[in-house]
Amino acid sequence: MEPHKRKIREGLLSVLLMVTQLSWAQSINLDSCYALAKRNYPLTKQFDLIEKSKEYSISNANKAYLPQVSLNAIGAYLNGMPSVSMPGAEATEENFQLIGIAQLNQTIWDGGATRAQKNVIRATAEADKANVEVNLHTLRERLNQLYFGILVIDEQVKHLNILNENLQRNLNKIQLTKDNGYAFQSDVDEVKAEALNIEQKKIEFSYTRKGYIFMLSYLIGQPLSENVQLARPVALESYANLGNNRPELKYYSNQRSLIEAKSAFNTVGNMPKISLMGVGMMMQPGVGFGTSTFDHLTLAGMSVTWNTGNLYKTSNNKQLDKIQSDMINNQQETFEFNNTMQLKQISAEIEKHQAIIIKDNEIVTLKEKVTQSYQLKYDNGMASMNDLLTSLNRESEAKSNQTLHNMQLLLSLYNYKTVSGN
Repeated sequence: MEPHKRKIREGLLSVLLMVTQLSWAQSINLDSCYALAKRNYPLTKQFDLIEKSKEYSISNANKAYLPQVSLNAIGAYLNGMPSVSMPGAEATEENFQLIGIAQLNQTIWDGGATRAQKNVIRATAEADKANVEVNLHTLRERLNQLYFGILVIDEQVKHLNILNENLQRNLNKIQLTKDNGYAFQSDVDEVKAEALNIEQKKIEFSYTRKGYIFMLSYLIGQPLSENVQLARPVALESYANLGNNRPELKYYSNQRSLIEAKSAFNTVGNMPKISLMGVGMMMQPGVGFGTSTFDHLTLAGMSVTWNTGNLYKTSNNKQLDKIQSDMINNQQETFEFNNTMQLKQISAEIEKHQAIIIKDNEIVTLKEKVTQSYQLKYDNGMASMNDLLTSLNRESEAKSNQTLHNMQLLLSLYNYKTVSGN
C-alpha cells in the first residue's frame, strides 16, 4: 500500500473510532452489550485457535498419500561368512561390510483411513467450538444483572428527583408563609432535612451506578462515561413460546457426531492397505561369488498390508461407542431436566411480578390522591407539615416499588430468554 493511501486509511479509522466512542458515551443497548462482551472475552480467541489447529491437522492427514521414503545405512563387522571362489580364482575375505538400503512407498488406497481421520478432526473441532459457546453463554446472565441493575438505579433517581421537586415547591411556599409570619421555622427545617435526605440517597445511587458502569465497561471492552444512557429493552410478550436454543444442546449433538466419526475410523482400521513399493540396496564391498560380485539389488512391485489385530477389538469398540453415546444422552437428559425446572421457576416469578404490578398501579393511584388531600389540608391549615411529608414519602415509596417491580419483571423476562438460549 502506498504511504499516502495508508495515512488516509489510518485517518479514516481514527475518525471512525472517535465517532464510535462518542456514540458509546451517549447511549448503549443490551444486544450490543451481548455482542461486545462475547468479542471482548478472552475465551473467544479459542475459536481461531481451534480453526487453525483443525487446518494443520487436516493438512497433515492429507500428506498420507505423499510418497514415503526411508533410508538406512548399516556398517557391520562380519565373522564366519563363507568365502566362495571359482577354481583358479584367488579367495578374498572382507570382514567389514557397509550396506545402504532405500525404500519408497506410495499409498494407492488406505482403506478410507485418511478420509475417516479428517472427519474425526472436523468433528473434534466442532465439539470444541460448541464447548466454548457453552462457556460464553454465562456472560449473558452476568450482563443482565449489571444492565438491569443500572436501569433500576436510573429509575429510582428519577423518582427521587420528582420527590425533590415537590419538596422544593413546598419549601418555597413555606418560606414565603414563614416570612409573612404564618408558619414556623420548624416546618422549613423539616422540608430542608427531607431534601438533604433525598440528596444523600442520590449520592449513594450515584456511586453504586459508577461501580456498575465500570464493571460493564470492563466486560464489554468499551470506554463508557459515567453518564452513559442505557436503552430500556422491549418487554417480551410471548416468552413462553420461545424454543430451547441453549448451546449445550449443540454441544451434545456434536459430541455424538464425534463418536460416530471415531467409530468409522476404527472400522476402516480393519481394511487392507495397498501401496506401490520400490527397494534398492547397495553393498560395499560386494560379496564375491567367484568371478562375480554381488553389490546391489533393486526391487519394485505392489504391496498389500492387512493388519487383522483390530478385528478382535471390533465388537468391544462398538460396545464402548454405545456406552459413550448413552453417557452423552444421559448428560443431555439431565441438563434438559434442570433447564426446564429453572425455566418453570422463572415463569413463576414472571407471573408473580405481573400480579404485583397490577396492585402497584392501584396503590400508586390511591397514594397520589392521599397526598393531594394532605397538600390541600396543609394549605388550609388543617394538617401539619410532618403529615404532608409522610404522605409524600409514602407516595414516592409506592412509585419506587412500582418501578422496581416493573424492572424485576423485565429482568425475569430476559432471564427466561437467556436461560432458554434465545
